Amino acid sequence: MESQWTLDPAPGGAGNPLHASPWRAAWTAWRQAVQARRAGQRTATALHELDEHVLRDIGAPDWLLLETEARRQLALQRQAHWLWT
Repeated sequence: MESQWTLDPAPGGAGNPLHASPWRAAWTAWRQAVQARRAGQRTATALHELDEHVLRDIGAPDWLLLETEARRQLALQRQAHWLWT
């Protein structure tokens, strides 16, 4: 009995879960990086009104101190530009 010829529905092994694994790992790593960055931005936004000394007292990391200072300076520049124009 001869076997019947069939068309592969996923040519190139696209349906193979082992083939999709590197893409899934890359997607997961990218998504986690985006979520970590967004969490950092939310933290900096929530804490931008606190003074540098208060942030140091609560043990904030250096990147958070720099981020809140940058946001504070940006807000001051926007206000100065608005008052100047």
